[in-house]
Amino acid sequence: MQPARLPLPLHRRCSPRHRWRPQPMPPITHVLAGWCAGNVLQLTAKERALCIAASVLPDLDGLSLLGGVDSYQAYHHVLCHNLTFGLAATLGVVCLCRCSLKASVMFLLLFHLHLLMDILGSGPGWGIAYFWAWSSRVFSSSHAWSFTGWQNQVTLLLFAGWTVGIAVRCRRTPLEFVAPRLDALVLRMLPTPASVTPAAEAPAAPPPDAAGH
Repeated sequence: MQPARLPLPLHRRCSPRHRWRPQPMPPITHVLAGWCAGNVLQLTAKERALCIAASVLPDLDGLSLLGGVDSYQAYHHVLCHNLTFGLAATLGVVCLCRCSLKASVMFLLLFHLHLLMDILGSGPGWGIAYFWAWSSRVFSSSHAWSFTGWQNQVTLLLFAGWTVGIAVRCRRTPLEFVAPRLDALVLRMLPTPASVTPAAEAPAAPPPDAAGH
């Protein structure tokens, strides 16, 4: 099977009404998604940091913007937003970092979560070349919403709230591995969960009456 040619820039296949105008998507939602998912399982600090990396890794092809807008529209959602890259990247991370099996599965799931979020939240008509470089077919959704839609804002707020909850309850932030001092500084500014009040001790039994009384 011969590798497929790169698909045409996706904006050329969209109707004029849906023609995309370049807007750099902030990776913060993907970062928080990776962090929150990494806290679902019992992972090490390094593995949680790698969950964040796995969640943002597909956007490496966004560097094509350095070649201009046309290059960005042609290669973003193509070069790194595909199954081949996801499998290769996951295997590489697992081999180099010696991660657990459950962390490895989480990395691949987060890679695909990124693709799903992009299909739905990057704007109508901008799909994913999932089987590139073996097929140029682009997958998109008729239910996709505008990049500036309320759905993206709500998603970000949900992950942000979850992140704050993790920080308060588990005493760690996304900075725990890469910047532990800053992580500790942030935690000092957050409220500490109230400790569980120990159960009241039963009142001591009165001393037995002296014999003969």
